[in-house]
Amino acid sequence: MSDRSDGRRTGFLPHAGTRDDSRAPATWSRFERRSTRRRLSRVLVLVVVAATTGGCALFASPTPPPDRLPSLAPAGTIGYVACPDALTPVELATGVAEPPIPLPVAGTPAPGDFAVATSSDGHTAYVVTTSVPGGATGPADGHNVLVPVNLVSQRAERPIVLPGTGPARAVLVLPGGRTVLAASGDEVVPVDVADRQVGTPIVLGHGRVVAGMALDPAGTTVYVLVAGAVVVLDPARGAIERAVPTGLTLSSAFSPHGIVVSPNGSTVYVVGQGDANYHGRVVSVTAATGAVGPTASFATFGITQPAALAVVDGGSALAVVDAANNAVDPLPLTSFASPPSPVAIPPQAGSAPGSGTQHPSDIVATPGGGHAWIVDGFDSVVPYDPVTRTFSHPITVCAGASSMALAPAP
Repeated sequence: MSDRSDGRRTGFLPHAGTRDDSRAPATWSRFERRSTRRRLSRVLVLVVVAATTGGCALFASPTPPPDRLPSLAPAGTIGYVACPDALTPVELATGVAEPPIPLPVAGTPAPGDFAVATSSDGHTAYVVTTSVPGGATGPADGHNVLVPVNLVSQRAERPIVLPGTGPARAVLVLPGGRTVLAASGDEVVPVDVADRQVGTPIVLGHGRVVAGMALDPAGTTVYVLVAGAVVVLDPARGAIERAVPTGLTLSSAFSPHGIVVSPNGSTVYVVGQGDANYHGRVVSVTAATGAVGPTASFATFGITQPAALAVVDGGSALAVVDAANNAVDPLPLTSFASPPSPVAIPPQAGSAPGSGTQHPSDIVATPGGGHAWIVDGFDSVVPYDPVTRTFSHPITVCAGASSMALAPAP
């Protein structure tokens, strides 16, 4: 890649698996930098002593201090809930919400026009959103940004301005943690988060506003959900491989998790609305060939707006959240064409009217799919057991909650 006069690099960023060890990652905490300086100081002291005493130490070397101070993040698996101006950590084992982490953005993005993803080591979260100067509401005169959040210190860092205009509805972290892909309207923008460099966007084309993104288990293919299609990207080349027509319009309840990949990487599942009556559907796509497979329809249950889905129950089923009916639609793969009846989500007692969609907007599950959590689009996260199809007590989070990502404690 070469540098341009405007500070952006030409060409797509290096593959996420590569690493330039000549420079320290930008996400190092102050504790790591301090520890590095301490180690260098000890080495210099030992070299000087050895040179002046012929190998006879004048004093004993102290026990090296730990390289990292205790993290301020809670222990265990944590859910990070994205809201218009904050990120709320949730202790999933105890159902306790920690104090929100303020985001350094201005104004209020439209509901659903922001999303969060986390690095695999749990050290950093990335929120893609819109910052509107002057505190206005909506995308007018604003710009999309990627906000890194240090989960060790529980503090947001300076936003990275993204090119492109339009909603910012999805973000994902490539393997290795160095490259983040952020949605900005109809563009997928690569960002080298180690040096905060923005690469050349992949422009999907007019009418292909990004509604969600998913990464295959191998980390080599990105699937982008747009109206009427799934666009397949090769992140190593920064290129579009193909677009697979789905025949689905997007639900009015946008979610970054309206698309998922099966645990073995063989199948991509997307949600949306189809036919003349806008019935909610799930379409399956064979990853290897791009062939559209069986479709699950929720027409029996009236007008539905499937907003997001997750793979649950050991990979044997899907759980779809319906924003129109405030329900979860269970979808066993063995009866894909004949979904069972929806499960109503218990009503939530909101505290800030108008601060969100007030309907379920996202669902995420643990890797094995044994536990799931629903973001109700208002100010709560609702634990859900996909096996028993039951709910636990809701967890109050920041107002206007939209999406959620899971991460281990850093």
